[in-house]
Amino acid sequence: MIALNFLLESSFVVACALCLDKLFGEPKCFHPLVGFGRYVSKLETFFYPAKPVAHIWLFLSGMFAWTVAIVLPLMLFVWLISECSVFIHMLISVCVLYLSIGARSLAEHGNAVYQPLIQNNLASARQQLSMIVSRDTDDLNEAQISRATVETITENTHDAIIAPIVWFLILGAPGVLLFRLANTLDAMWGYKNSRFEHFGKFSARMDDVLGWPSARLTVGLFLLVGVMKARIQGCGQIYKWARSWYSPNAGPVMAAGAFVLNTRLGGPAPYQGVTKSRPWLGAGDEARASHIKQAILLMYQSTYVLVFILCAIGVLQWLY
Repeated sequence: MIALNFLLESSFVVACALCLDKLFGEPKCFHPLVGFGRYVSKLETFFYPAKPVAHIWLFLSGMFAWTVAIVLPLMLFVWLISECSVFIHMLISVCVLYLSIGARSLAEHGNAVYQPLIQNNLASARQQLSMIVSRDTDDLNEAQISRATVETITENTHDAIIAPIVWFLILGAPGVLLFRLANTLDAMWGYKNSRFEHFGKFSARMDDVLGWPSARLTVGLFLLVGVMKARIQGCGQIYKWARSWYSPNAGPVMAAGAFVLNTRLGGPAPYQGVTKSRPWLGAGDEARASHIKQAILLMYQSTYVLVFILCAIGVLQWLY
């Protein structure tokens, strides 16, 4: 009965959080992660060495900064929910998961690039794309714009939807908070540039570790949706492509997305005026605007399949 209650309650919380995201999207103001970002910026100022030091000291400084940034809010949150009733605990869980999920926002950003693309308004499409990617967008053509958008949607299907749900199933609301804060730190510190290559290495590695199980689940969900669409042949190619990618989680997820959508992702891309050589993921058609719509659909279908599986397991356990 404990497992049954857990699965049914978890399915209910996940479904409620997804409904809130579908109805309201991300809060336009007062998002908790904005406050966390300010807190992290102050920690960076405190922990980052004022003078040049050995790489090992930069790494250790980044590790201590990550620990303080994560542990203090997490301890406070765990203490808070431990004092709550079961109903309030569930309500907080719904709110935390809702604030950590970004399906509607991801779809809106994808559509904001798609609409000017189908109208051949490349200037507007580039401007919209620049809001969701870090690469240079000024000179991208239609295929490059489409490819970058599909990469963002597929990768963030994991980061912004599947991973928070998985960590809710593992550790409840504290697990969601742990993953979301760690993922935010990776977005702020996990760059391979002169400032963060060593200071942010621990943040990047922890994000890889925490995202490992959910990334593999996302690959499985993509493939399951692909099977339902009768598009999967030779699935072993996915991990052959993924092994060449520099991220152990983004690689498999984007490779699976490319495979199911029958397109190519990755490849050379401009960053800060320099073309970065990246491996290709997939062997399908050149990316087009239509692939953006397909990627958004894949995001939603994969999420709904996961919720259906959770509910089905809960019901089966109740019946048998």
